[in-house]
Amino acid sequence: MYKSLCLLAIGLMAATSWAAETPEEQLDRVEARLDSLEEFASSTVVGKDDRPVAVSGDMTIRFKHFDFYEAAPFENNDRSRTRVESALNLGFVVSPASFLTVFTNLYLPFDFSGYFENDEAYAPNQGPFNNGERVPFAHWTDYYGIAVNENMLAGIDVRAGSFGATFLAGGVIWASSSPLTMWERETMARFASQYETFEDEKVVSTYYKEKNFHPVKEGGRAFWTNRSFGGLFLDVHTLPWNMKAQFMLSQPMDMDIGARDGTRMLGGQPGELEMVGTYDFSGMVYHARLAKEKIELAGSDMTVGANYLGVTFENDIIYQPGYTFKNADGDPYIVDNHVASIDIKGNLTPKFYLMMDMALSWDDSTMFKRIQDTTIAANYEKGFFDEGTSTPAFGLYIKAQDKHWEPITLEAVYLPKDFFSPFGMTDPSRFRSWRQDEFYVGAGTFRYGPNMMGANVKVEPQFNRGRFDAQYGVHKQIEEGDDVINFKYNLNGRAVWESSNSWTKFKSLFHSDSGNVLNDARYLSRVGGKSVNKLDEQTGGLRGGTWELWDGFVPYNSAEDAATANIPQHVKWNTSLVIDAGYDIGHWFNTDRNIMLSVYSALSGVSTSFAPIAYSESQKDMLMWSWFVQSEPAIAITPTLHGLLIMGFESFRAENAFVMRKINSGLPSQGTTYTAAYKNGAFKYEHAPINILETALGFGLDWDFTPRAGVHFRYKWMTHSDEFASENDWKGHYFAVESKMWF
Repeated sequence: MYKSLCLLAIGLMAATSWAAETPEEQLDRVEARLDSLEEFASSTVVGKDDRPVAVSGDMTIRFKHFDFYEAAPFENNDRSRTRVESALNLGFVVSPASFLTVFTNLYLPFDFSGYFENDEAYAPNQGPFNNGERVPFAHWTDYYGIAVNENMLAGIDVRAGSFGATFLAGGVIWASSSPLTMWERETMARFASQYETFEDEKVVSTYYKEKNFHPVKEGGRAFWTNRSFGGLFLDVHTLPWNMKAQFMLSQPMDMDIGARDGTRMLGGQPGELEMVGTYDFSGMVYHARLAKEKIELAGSDMTVGANYLGVTFENDIIYQPGYTFKNADGDPYIVDNHVASIDIKGNLTPKFYLMMDMALSWDDSTMFKRIQDTTIAANYEKGFFDEGTSTPAFGLYIKAQDKHWEPITLEAVYLPKDFFSPFGMTDPSRFRSWRQDEFYVGAGTFRYGPNMMGANVKVEPQFNRGRFDAQYGVHKQIEEGDDVINFKYNLNGRAVWESSNSWTKFKSLFHSDSGNVLNDARYLSRVGGKSVNKLDEQTGGLRGGTWELWDGFVPYNSAEDAATANIPQHVKWNTSLVIDAGYDIGHWFNTDRNIMLSVYSALSGVSTSFAPIAYSESQKDMLMWSWFVQSEPAIAITPTLHGLLIMGFESFRAENAFVMRKINSGLPSQGTTYTAAYKNGAFKYEHAPINILETALGFGLDWDFTPRAGVHFRYKWMTHSDEFASENDWKGHYFAVESKMWF
């Protein structure tokens, strides 16, 4: 109390003294402190246009509805489905000085999809206590009603003269290194009809320019080369002598080979929710890069870098429930992956660009030995194993672009069968393929993989009011491989996959019909290959990636071979011809508004001998033939309102394909079909060539209703016809509305 009274008395005296001063005296005292006030104020200002504290972000609300009015059996539980999602993304930046910036991002996705208004909500979990709510079916957040998941990122950036570094820690870290170590490659066109969840802030006119009017073909978000990780990342972006370095420590969530207990089943989503909470994946991802920029030789401006990426697992992972990696004797094993490379990139001349990556890939394997002492858990003792290192496999990637005439781009690869880079461009999707001995329709031109060599040539002549790109690719296997063929549904696959009860943004390694518990509620797939374990199977059928829907089969020589999994082997070829063309006809109508007619077409075929152009499944040695066409005419109605039409079809054809059907009564005699008895009954194998045709017709609108907020609408009428497996036929509607506000 005494101290309080003293402080009060001092304050009253000071106030009295101030009040006793004349106005002139007060002004003199303030002017005497101007220098110190200016210094104090300057300490809170970074630059002319900078603020010491800034908050920005976006708010997204998404509505999607799927209505399959003619549904296939595998869609029985999803004939009509509505999903409503929302997300709040916040970014905080604090800049106390010109050489220091501290920032953090917080991403809060909300899911309102747990309640349904139709009877399908009860299947496949119908029961007296469900009360109209579809209970979680191995989907984590997707069916919990209202759910929130936090995804956080924090970082600090330091810049001081010839040194600068950024340190990141958190859930979604976008990073790239070199094509064969850490890189994402996708050469399929990015259509304006696919409004990505990660689109950065841009007005509608810019969005249409980058995706339709004058598409961005290289770099930027249009072709995002970064991979997403969760963990720690250090980017030393400024060093003396034009050096730079980066280091990363993450967890192998995309390669998790341990327990399948739901919390670990994360499939490698495109950055919306990479790491959440404190998961233990019993392993680590290590990455390092050291590069020197601005190397000038005879007018060139080149960058040379050295890269390493490794994935290692802890040995005690074999004791976790559900561990499935075992050899032919049933003994568990662990494989750690390593890849190191030296890359070169830059302009040799102002009109000639070169990128080259030379890499070595090798494994460190741990093979556990079975012992007879039954008192030891699982009959395997820690430390009782053999270790070994494989012979390194050499991989090469080259990309060269010349602009002396019209822009011409060449891409070439040499990737041996044993070359494996889990996060490089050789991986066909964001979920690990685990070295499956497979080949793809469009292999090399669209997706790289092990056991492949070949080249793409693309010509892009420049002219006013339009574009025309022609690309031709030839790729073959280096040595024989199992004839396991994968193909991706480009036209409607993404919409169908999102409509499935197996789809989730956060876990995407399910079969598309895994949520159906009824034997008859299945996709009638063509017979595939072997099934070793969950992540190394070749059984064919629909399988979802992240935003993708894949199908697969084996072109067996007979039904008996299909029943006994006698997989043929060949050195397979793929040829692809791709045309991307567009022309602005706005001047035909005497308007300066863009009216863009565009078409994208891809013709691909997989065969056991070289075929210059794939045009029919009846060609000699042709295993599968595909033709994809999509057209999206677009118009700038006003500067803030743009619209487009969606039209397309996609066809897949293969002569040698077989289905397995259940025999309900009696076994047919062997002849054109071959029977085999299984523990769950008898099945017959029938010849069922692939003749699949998909179509799509729809439209979209994009409107900036305020300077920093817009709405995006999409509608598609979709059909799927499978001539020799009509059980898979379906027709449906797809609606999507997204509103995004930036602040």
